[in-house]
Amino acid sequence: MCLGTVGRITGMGPENYVRVHTGDREITGSLLAISETVGPGDWVVLHSGLVLARLTEQEARDALELREPTCEGAP
Repeated sequence: MCLGTVGRITGMGPENYVRVHTGDREITGSLLAISETVGPGDWVVLHSGLVLARLTEQEARDALELREPTCEGAP
């Protein structure tokens, strides 16, 4: 079971929303649950439409590598 999605912010939307590229999808995430400043190019973890944390590029790559064998269709 996959609980979170790792992706990279591709753009900022209105009212604390961002566009996030994850694998072959572009999804929208809310910034209401994160206090850090994030922007285009930042790696993030999303769950249920909420951006929960900003990741370093290495953390994101490690998470994607670990997730790949356990989640069908993972990026």
